[in-house]
Amino acid sequence: METHAQDGLRHALDAGHNAEALDLARRAVAEGADAPEMRYAAALACARMGAITEADAWLARIDRERLADGAFAGEVWSLAGRIAKERYAIARGRGTRDADGFARMAIASYQRAFAINGAAYPAVNAATLALLTGDAPLSRTLAEQALAAPATSNDHWRCASIGEALLALGRGDEARAHYHDAHRAAGDRYGDIASMRRQLRLIGTPAALALLAAVPAPRIVAFSGHMIDHRERALARFPPDLEPQVDAAIRERLAAIGPAIGFAQAACGSDILFLEALQQNGMQTHVVLPCAKADFITASVGFAGPQWVARFERVLANATRVVLATEEPFLGDDILFEHAANLIDGMALLRARELAAEPMILTVHEPGSTELLGGTAATARAWRERGNEVENIDLASLRGRTVRELRESDAPASPRSATPRSLQTLLFADVSGFSRMPEQYTPQFVAIFLGACKRVLDALPNPAVDANTRGDGLFVVFDAPDHAAEFALRLQDAMAALDWSAIGLPRETGVRIGLHTGPVFKTFDPVMGKATYYGTHVNRAARLEPVVQPAHIFATEAFAASLIAEDDEHYVCHYIGTMPLAKHFGDARLYRLVKADG
Repeated sequence: METHAQDGLRHALDAGHNAEALDLARRAVAEGADAPEMRYAAALACARMGAITEADAWLARIDRERLADGAFAGEVWSLAGRIAKERYAIARGRGTRDADGFARMAIASYQRAFAINGAAYPAVNAATLALLTGDAPLSRTLAEQALAAPATSNDHWRCASIGEALLALGRGDEARAHYHDAHRAAGDRYGDIASMRRQLRLIGTPAALALLAAVPAPRIVAFSGHMIDHRERALARFPPDLEPQVDAAIRERLAAIGPAIGFAQAACGSDILFLEALQQNGMQTHVVLPCAKADFITASVGFAGPQWVARFERVLANATRVVLATEEPFLGDDILFEHAANLIDGMALLRARELAAEPMILTVHEPGSTELLGGTAATARAWRERGNEVENIDLASLRGRTVRELRESDAPASPRSATPRSLQTLLFADVSGFSRMPEQYTPQFVAIFLGACKRVLDALPNPAVDANTRGDGLFVVFDAPDHAAEFALRLQDAMAALDWSAIGLPRETGVRIGLHTGPVFKTFDPVMGKATYYGTHVNRAARLEPVVQPAHIFATEAFAASLIAEDDEHYVCHYIGTMPLAKHFGDARLYRLVKADG
């Protein structure tokens, strides 16, 4: 493997750019650098993206029996064990009979890795799987081997491996001390802590579940709160002189919650107080702005005075991450605030799932307040309806006054857009390798590919609101992310059933599907003679589809967050990393959409 290609792959994998790493490996193999290291890198990238079948296919192209007994061989056999363990976990969750077979494959692979490198990691994984499949003697032998393995480091993984081995040996009290050490050594490596928690949940015994308390995940806190009162507000709700009491109440609640990761906007008043409290305690904060920064300051910060603008700038500078839900101007569209609120809710839920943590929402809200689009009252109600935990700081109680009904007219209205945007989910799809299709197959392609697309569209329980085609390109618009998810998955199944060789394309040809959610303009197209959709978010969705791996469904973070905020039962979005979009449209955090039982 050429050094340049190897360095690029290593950098992409280390940075978590898994889709980019897979692209680099594909390209290197296509150009003749079909070394085992390339196939291993591709398999690892696929495994991290949750594409277990693809990972297995890449790893199968390595002749493991012919590898020398070096460090690389140990990594290959450990990855084989990881893939088989993932298959075991899926099969076990479905209650299928092949679960034990996958467990035996994983045990054998981990044992081979241990024989090569003598490390605790493969031995303890094999011990746990033996325990889960009822082979207590083998589990004990492997756990003792893990404990006897030489310590190559004393990091959090070493501590967790010792704890897991002790757990397999029934020495739960001793295991707890090592898990405590693992948690302390991991610090803010929350992804690693989540891996420890997932392993304990996979084991699932009362002793294992009891150890979750030794490796606690941070609480994931979505936040929504009222702003400081505008000077023209007729009825006081959050007057400036109430700031010390609100600040103290927020800090008291956060102290009770413990280590937390926060998601919020950054409006004057409650939002900024929440972000300041987290940041001053060294905790992660993710800020979501509904629109261009200057417009947000005008709408939600500047009216309270320059001191609030300065505090706004500080919390943004100290934030772990700042997300512009829409990079364009506000234009009087309150729908942008609803979009930002959806992203905050969804990003918090996604992060909680990724970290095996518990999500909640903290609000600063006066009961009885009018529900405004994307406002605190509407957000709190949505969380309660989904059965999630809501904690509220009651402004009326802090003021020492009785709760009174508030009128929307109490706050000055913002100018309304003459052509408001609407929240839509956008799907782009095309056929990989279409440009190489022989010309004579064009009529059959239209009948086969577009005919299948039309049949899937016609069978949907929630129809699309717009659909366009050009060549092999498909652009479809839906009112809700779950409607688009259903179509994407049905389309994927329909395409997998097609005989691509009948139209001159390789049998492995696949459809690339990209999904995005955002505010767009609905306009009348005089050429097409129908309503259609335009805007920057349409462009962003179009730039996603070219980077999708064939036969997969990729989605932006905006789609994934909007989907989980609405429906977290039927679909799952697995985080696959950050990668650049086509035509220099910037980087994007991408997810892979699958069925919840897939």
